[in-house]
Amino acid sequence: MTFSDLQMWLTFGVIALTIVGFSLERLAVETTALASLVLLTLVFVVAPGAFDLSSPLSFEDLLQGFANPALVAVLSLIVVGQGLFQTGALDAPSRHLARNTRLPPSAVFVLLIVFAGALSAFLNNTPVVVMMIPVLMSLAREQRISPAKLLMAMNFATIIGGSTTLIGSSTNLLVAQVAHHEAGINLRLFDLAAPGLAIAAVAVPYILFVIPRLFGKRPQEAVKFASGKQFITEIVLPEGHPLVGMRSVAGLFPGLRDITVRLVRRGGTIHLPPFEDIELQPGDLAVFSGIREDLARHGIIKPARGERSTETAGGGTHSVGEAIVAPGGRIIGRSPAETGIEQTSGISVVAVERRGRMSRQAFSDVRLEEGDVLLLSGTDAAFDRLRGSRDLLLLEKSFAPLPARRDTLRSILIFTGLIVLAATGLVPIAIAALGAALLMLAFGCLNIRQARRAFDSRIFMLIGASIALATALERTGGAQFLAEHLVAVTEHGGPRLLLSALFALIAILTNVLSNNATAVLFTPIAVSAAAAIGAPPLPFIMAVIFAANASFATPIGYQTNLLVMGPGNYRFVDFLLAGGPLTIISWLVFSLFAPWYYGI
Repeated sequence: MTFSDLQMWLTFGVIALTIVGFSLERLAVETTALASLVLLTLVFVVAPGAFDLSSPLSFEDLLQGFANPALVAVLSLIVVGQGLFQTGALDAPSRHLARNTRLPPSAVFVLLIVFAGALSAFLNNTPVVVMMIPVLMSLAREQRISPAKLLMAMNFATIIGGSTTLIGSSTNLLVAQVAHHEAGINLRLFDLAAPGLAIAAVAVPYILFVIPRLFGKRPQEAVKFASGKQFITEIVLPEGHPLVGMRSVAGLFPGLRDITVRLVRRGGTIHLPPFEDIELQPGDLAVFSGIREDLARHGIIKPARGERSTETAGGGTHSVGEAIVAPGGRIIGRSPAETGIEQTSGISVVAVERRGRMSRQAFSDVRLEEGDVLLLSGTDAAFDRLRGSRDLLLLEKSFAPLPARRDTLRSILIFTGLIVLAATGLVPIAIAALGAALLMLAFGCLNIRQARRAFDSRIFMLIGASIALATALERTGGAQFLAEHLVAVTEHGGPRLLLSALFALIAILTNVLSNNATAVLFTPIAVSAAAAIGAPPLPFIMAVIFAANASFATPIGYQTNLLVMGPGNYRFVDFLLAGGPLTIISWLVFSLFAPWYYGI
């Protein structure tokens, strides 16, 4: 055995250990990825240097994955998505959909997921996933369900949809180019439609009705979806407020199913529930009660009046936080407006929580008592000024950023520009995403701290390490070794067995390597294998396309898997449990359909 052969087998061992490490999760994902890089460095850099041997990989080659355009694109798209989330850009459309459709929520989710899959047949599925993540996240909050039930299903639907046309995925186009060069075959736009729709016919029901049942609430969502404190607040509805024009039905406001409307004052008339055919109008004073997340989402919690101008001048990010009225505090017995908090610190008292004893009265008429919890709104600088107060005890862990709705139009325009550039191919998606992330920061849709929090170290290390593993497998001839032995083992079993085995091998490798690298590597091998047994090359080329797109079983299989990993709070093993069966479904359907359809 030569030293190069030993390096190939050691690469197989590192890949196996890495996959086991990711699956068991005894160590952090970042630690496992770093360990794989260290092992590859020992195999390809340290050992050859110690014994004065040649190596197919340098240390710089192993680190190239951390400067890969795919990594830049994924991290930039995450920042763009965070900008959309911070500005609440897609909350209003999703609430409109949930409020005005006559379909049940489950049907709305099904339609959105099917729509995402259909759209991916004609657009790159990465911007489709970026567009759908905030929509589904918002609807999940609206319906009080875990985003984990929706995001993976939507992501897999886009991958399935992207494999039904030639332009649905960059993988399809790469295979078409190599197939034209190797076999003179010219694939047309809808040549993939028949096998793609056959796979979709079985895969889509699994995606829609089985995958959501595999996920309950993630541990990180326990606080997010808890009922929380019920605050009472009031707002005078201005022109253009999203609640203006909302009409009561059967005594309630159906668009505010998660918030209680306690009182509406119009002029000198006070309306109490149940509300009889009332439409909210500008100038109405409305009193609401609900948890802080819902009050913020509906635009009821607003920045302090004294801080709005400084915000536009760079005065800081608006946050909401809670504070307890201290025993013996000077503000006891006063109304929120009489406390002087807004005048002295720039903090606005936007809501009050008093367990079990809040009567039907206007927020401005509430007299504060010892132990009341106040919901406060203001900039970080304003909260710093309040921290020395003896009248309030700030609950530091309760602070959260308030959506900057003034930047909603900006974030939507930036996002639309990204989608147009990515869909038309005017510039590479990595450049478009990087530019969009820069514009989100430059125009104040989110700040550096929020962008830094959106940066996911798991994704950074996963992509960098997986590209290093893929490079090692290619340079050592490991992938070529596996493919050639597969052909040798199955060529006497006829074209059907070879076709099925080829699909299975590629489907396994595409979840370890990048799908584009796997597709390019195996297309000439598939053409040669077909020629060796006298079979037509087209079905084998199709096997490469659909197997390379079957990247469901690991988060590193495809970049959109990584995009939903953070928002859905998924673990590595979640992709294996939900995506593994989907990979098997794709393999079985293709193995049965393709020989019949192509007549082999």
